[in-house]
Amino acid sequence: MANNSKNNRTRRTTRSSGETRITLSRFSFWVVIAIGIAMAVSGFFNFFDWAWVDKACRWIQSLCFALGMIVPIILSYNSARSRGTAMFVLWIILVVLVAFGITSTIIGLIRSVI
Repeated sequence: MANNSKNNRTRRTTRSSGETRITLSRFSFWVVIAIGIAMAVSGFFNFFDWAWVDKACRWIQSLCFALGMIVPIILSYNSARSRGTAMFVLWIILVVLVAFGITSTIIGLIRSVI
């Protein structure tokens, strides 16, 4: 009887790691498409020797790099957690440094445009 009552309980649904990987796979697919298109357009416009085109190309490349860093950061989270507290703290520090680097690059690009 005890086993039967256990089956009747309502279970909380949680996202499995398989669902998360599918979502990240789809996200990374679209990120690669966006980066490819942006880099192709950026490369095409680099043939022109206009200052605004150079600034726009640097802006696009920085945004592509920022988007490209999202998936590895998310996927590395579980690995960092499983390696212990010291490695997880190191991972957090490095993620903050990556975010700071991307943010400072984008702010520098915004200042050069304005």
